[in-house]
Amino acid sequence: MRKVTAIVLSAMMALSLSACGSTAKESNVTETTAANSGSETSAAKAEETREPIKIGVSAPDLTNVFFIQIKDAMQAALSDPKDELIIQDAGGDQNKQMNDVADMINQGCDVICISAINSEGVRATLEACKEADIPVIAFNTSVKNPELVQCTVVSDNKEAGKLCAQALADSLGGKGKVVEITYSTTEVCYDRQFGFEEELKKYPDIEIIQAKDVEKPKSDYSQPIMVDFINANPVIDGVFTINDPTARGAIAALKEAGRLDATKVVSVDGSDEGKGFIRAGEMVASAAQDPAGIGTTCIETAYRLLSGQTIEEKVVVPMSIITEENVDQ
Repeated sequence: MRKVTAIVLSAMMALSLSACGSTAKESNVTETTAANSGSETSAAKAEETREPIKIGVSAPDLTNVFFIQIKDAMQAALSDPKDELIIQDAGGDQNKQMNDVADMINQGCDVICISAINSEGVRATLEACKEADIPVIAFNTSVKNPELVQCTVVSDNKEAGKLCAQALADSLGGKGKVVEITYSTTEVCYDRQFGFEEELKKYPDIEIIQAKDVEKPKSDYSQPIMVDFINANPVIDGVFTINDPTARGAIAALKEAGRLDATKVVSVDGSDEGKGFIRAGEMVASAAQDPAGIGTTCIETAYRLLSGQTIEEKVVVPMSIITEENVDQ
């Protein structure tokens, strides 16, 4: 792996004083001007000779607007046009994510940012990075082996679940039957579910009647689960989904069954798509993440890592809740 090393700037000058016609004041002015010129020249040369930095990014699903926004923010945060992002879309496939990261190692990435598809299953990939002496930044979701990453940049996902529970409870008047579409293989989604269920304990008249993990957190995987819920339960008052794409599948199933008007849906992401569902009256609320903040923080952290600066082991990006009252703000 290429390592980015600190460039030591030094400027040496030989100053000679002329005995004829030079005053002390003139000599001082000349010396200061020459020193400044030398420093600027050295700094310019240092910038010209710095090796470009290569940052690998493994995203779990670049069809999800949330990850597209993270990617765009990462690209915008690069401090030098010569620096490069190598971005791979794992497409929800853990094996592909492993192979993608192996390719980034072979390409000589200086830092690799990973949003793990499986918080525990990613361990072998993290160990491969460690073996190659490449630092790792986990983003969007924590991993089960935090000692294998240098920094974790995540949203407050338990808080996201709590915000969803509060919004759903308000819309149901504090009572009703609720189902969950979950994805507990990643810690980020597990935390959302945990926060949701913890907050609902404050509402004894709201009952979680069924919950099921999607194989992948996408609409074509969540829609058949919602169909099964509908067929098994004559009454479903509320639905919690772990992100806006899974909400899309749940909403489609409820529409097809003619039960959307009687069912309140909440989700996590705060994406443009989720806001569209809220405006249309198809979803009550979506807990909003800050994808731009996550992406920017990852790249800034990568630069600090490579320059030998101290970094935080975990950066938690705040959440908020989007409802019909603030969706256009």
